[in-house]
Amino acid sequence: MQLIKVYSNMESFREVKFNETGLSFIVAKQKNPEATEKGQTYNGVGKSLLVRIIHFCLGAGKGDYKEFCEKLPGWEFYLDFKIDNVIYMAKRSTDNPNKIFLNGEELSVNKFNKKMEGLCFDIPEDISFLSFRSLIPFFIRPKRESYVSYFKPGKTGSNYQTLLYNGFLLGLDVFLVQKKREIRKEQERIGELEENFKKDSLLRDFFTGNKDVTLTLIDLEEQIKKLDDNLRNFKVAEDYHEVQIEADNVERELFTLNNEIIMLQNNIKNIDKGLDITPDINKDDIKSIYNEADIYFSNNVNKTLDELEDFYEKLITNRKKRLLEQKTRLSAEIQAKSNKSKLLQDEFDELMQYLGEHQALDVFVSLSNKSASLKSERDSLKKYQDLQSEYKEKGRQAEKDLLNLAETTEKYLKEIESDVVELRDFFRGLAKKFYPNSVAGLTIENNDGDNQLQFNIDAKIESDTSDGINNVKIFCYDLTILFKGHNHRVNFVFHDSRLFDGIDERQKVDIFKIVYAKFTNKNKQYIATVNQNQLNEVRRLISKEEFDNIITKNTVLTLTDESDSQKLLGIKVDIGDN
Repeated sequence: MQLIKVYSNMESFREVKFNETGLSFIVAKQKNPEATEKGQTYNGVGKSLLVRIIHFCLGAGKGDYKEFCEKLPGWEFYLDFKIDNVIYMAKRSTDNPNKIFLNGEELSVNKFNKKMEGLCFDIPEDISFLSFRSLIPFFIRPKRESYVSYFKPGKTGSNYQTLLYNGFLLGLDVFLVQKKREIRKEQERIGELEENFKKDSLLRDFFTGNKDVTLTLIDLEEQIKKLDDNLRNFKVAEDYHEVQIEADNVERELFTLNNEIIMLQNNIKNIDKGLDITPDINKDDIKSIYNEADIYFSNNVNKTLDELEDFYEKLITNRKKRLLEQKTRLSAEIQAKSNKSKLLQDEFDELMQYLGEHQALDVFVSLSNKSASLKSERDSLKKYQDLQSEYKEKGRQAEKDLLNLAETTEKYLKEIESDVVELRDFFRGLAKKFYPNSVAGLTIENNDGDNQLQFNIDAKIESDTSDGINNVKIFCYDLTILFKGHNHRVNFVFHDSRLFDGIDERQKVDIFKIVYAKFTNKNKQYIATVNQNQLNEVRRLISKEEFDNIITKNTVLTLTDESDSQKLLGIKVDIGDN
């Protein structure tokens, strides 16, 4: 893929036509260059905006272009580019950013990106995250933060995704990268489930070793069996409570009745005792006593004694008759109450037998709930026991898989050692141009740590000074991807003027000399936006002929702040800076 030109439907737009191969510079000038020292900058003429427009035409998410579209209504932007000698034209409008036209074919943004993915990259099947939009930022870094790390030019997401993108473009086996992630994710999943076990109130004691799962399960099974046996023989009486109340009433009535019978029986006993009482002395006994005392009884006295004796005998006879009558009445009453007591006793016995054979519904429900609760606890423990065994087995298997993967990766790195050396030496050769006395190179090693990363990829430049090293790393790394990378058909690198910030003037000279040497007579493009003050620094350190050959002859557009028409859009509008 090579860029041809960027243009718009608006006449004010400054068309940007890139050199087909070699170098293309977009230069930003100030009307009053000395104003820079007073806090003015080269921002606002459209250098970074050009990068944004190219990404807009290449399917960037519309979320980053909300203000852009709102402040430029009616604008259409075009990007012509070439892939394998086929020319393409992409058109996207601010009024309908959901669609992109590719050679006249209307496509959704997703379909456009999918098509570009197939045109620019050799992405294998069954690999997630690799896409046109995740990889193209390595060739045209889209934002200010893209120049913070050589490793992360765009929205790379997780460290795994970052490694995947870089590994893919460096030609590493992305299936090895993905394999480790899968194994580690499985280990992390097991760890999360074990953490959930620890949080479960039922399983906490078992997890900490305070209880034995096997013995607890045996105990639960015994309890469940007893309950289930009881439930199978359980006869539910819906009127259980009514029968229980009735039995209580009968019992109270029977108790009262039996007490009454006892009282009546005690009365009869008292009557029998009364019937046994006889006079202790009669008339003859009285006479005998008086005779012994030589007391004389007159006839009148004898007569009185006879009457008294008759009276006393009649009194005794009447008393016995009355007691016998009372006894007969009480006996009859006892018999009647005894008969009633027997009936009540029979009724009470029947009620108690019914209650003994049946149970109340709420008791049945309570027992059922208890059984269900125990079964739930048993099932949870069985699941825990099964999962614990499964997790231990999977954990052991994961450890084996990681060891095998580490061995496979070590073997793989030895097999591709020549390719790694080529990458290392190319990067090293570039870095040595800047720091000839520094240790430098691109290293790729196996990562057998407890993480999802299969490789350690490190661009190294060891120097006593840190000024500009990061920018130099980015420059060297991007050119390494372009010239020595794999799986892509992208033949350009586009750097924003931010790359040249923070590095000294000699390193700027080195950059321009390197790109001139590397890209001349090569079917590749090096495109950069450059501030005039940065070029002035370079001009002071190289000859006029070199400057003209490298810079002047390859400047495709000059943007200035002299007037709005000399800016990229050709109009005055503030749409921010990314």
